[in-house]
Amino acid sequence: MSSRAEELILSLAKDLVGEDATELLKFLLRKRVEMTDDDIAKELNVKVNEIRKKLYLLSEQGFITYRKTRDKETGLFIYYWKVNLDQINELLLNRKRLVLEKLKARYEQEKDSLYYYCPQDNIQYNFDEALENEFKCPKCGSPLEYYDSEKTKKFLEYKIKQIENEIERETRHGSNSR
Repeated sequence: MSSRAEELILSLAKDLVGEDATELLKFLLRKRVEMTDDDIAKELNVKVNEIRKKLYLLSEQGFITYRKTRDKETGLFIYYWKVNLDQINELLLNRKRLVLEKLKARYEQEKDSLYYYCPQDNIQYNFDEALENEFKCPKCGSPLEYYDSEKTKKFLEYKIKQIENEIERETRHGSNSR
């Protein structure tokens, strides 16, 4: 897994499960092997109950997975935890699809609207807002200037194409590896 993908995963985890559980995920990403909750707790010098809470949280969000076996001597279940790479790749793809959706919506908005801005306050207004204020900034009274959104549209087109290509490449790669 690339360091960029790892950064994205950790950023997403931080948003979904918080800083503490993300640190545990980072630890598991570095280890790259199955570990019991007891082994993790010992290595991190943290109480096993704290580790379990974080493991369950990460598991609920699909970042990690486990397999369980029964200890022949005690009859208790032993859980072996590891990073769920397939699920994480799907989470990242879904995140990219969401970003793509937002970029496309923004592009449509840019394409279909005229914008004006205040050169003093650097605040942008759509045509209706500018007209409503007689093409004067409601904050400072300066005349509003037309904003040419061509650069913004070109940038959005570029990013949309880039993300579409990434999604297509990752989807094709993911289906080949299964």
